[in-house]
Amino acid sequence: MMNESENSKECMTVVVPVYNRAHLIRRCLDSIYAQTYRPVSVIVVDNASSDSTSSEVMNWADSHNEDGFKLSLLEENRRGAAYARQTGLEHTVTDKVMFFDSDDRMLPGAIRSIMDAWSTEPEADAVAWPLVVHGKDGDRLTHSVTGCLLERHMVHAIFCTLGYAVRKDVMMACGGWCGKFTCWDDLETGVRLLLRNPRVIALNKPMAEVFPQTESISGVSFSEKVGKWELALDGIDESIVKSGRKDAKRLHNIVSYRRAILAADYFKEEHPELAAPLYSRALSEVPKAKRPLIRFAYHWTRLGMRGAFSIVGRFL
Repeated sequence: MMNESENSKECMTVVVPVYNRAHLIRRCLDSIYAQTYRPVSVIVVDNASSDSTSSEVMNWADSHNEDGFKLSLLEENRRGAAYARQTGLEHTVTDKVMFFDSDDRMLPGAIRSIMDAWSTEPEADAVAWPLVVHGKDGDRLTHSVTGCLLERHMVHAIFCTLGYAVRKDVMMACGGWCGKFTCWDDLETGVRLLLRNPRVIALNKPMAEVFPQTESISGVSFSEKVGKWELALDGIDESIVKSGRKDAKRLHNIVSYRRAILAADYFKEEHPELAAPLYSRALSEVPKAKRPLIRFAYHWTRLGMRGAFSIVGRFL
């Protein structure tokens, strides 16, 4: 790993957690290596893989050893991407860090664009951007980084894992990654980060491509991970309480909105027994005057419609 004597303020560290991605990790690492910006430090954290991931990473590193590019391989045996990301964060010695997923690809020039943006606003705490997602229904661009970033993240997860770079001290100050969250851990982490009102530079072009995998930590349906999504939403509620923000009531209402949307997703997956109690909770935790908004969002989503927040959000 880069030693402390190097100019860490001009270097970017990319933390990549990996689990059983021997067949995909090279695409990810190739895309980082292809970045024109140097110096770059890469920390790959093997999260107890049972395949040949570690040997693939080390073989790749042996053939890509050059000045200005350094790769370290760490092990984290506690299962969960959040544990692995936190391990990488704690071993980061540079001022700036970003997190990347092992099955995705960094777009050409991404780190250069990020660092150029930071050079124009050196006091900024983070740089954020949209992503290109390759889905079964075609490619789509994630939501732009505009407006109230905290609210947009709570609804659209704009501070997802690949969507931003941040100063290490800012990430550590918000608590970093919490291993108890195994689903929506990036949603929960992003809320804690944004509750601190960081200074964020928004880029209007994507910096990475996302390739959704059938075998992933979030699975292929909501119902197969029931309880884990709810745990993240509960964690967000707790962080809002601790923040003491003046807009806490509205933020709690947005969490209830997310519970209603999750309940609707359970219903669409033919699990009304999972949907009913969560929907009831979502209704019970907002003022009576707001309950029609939650009802509308739930039934709108149950029907397969999207964009409920654009209709009810301003009134929550």
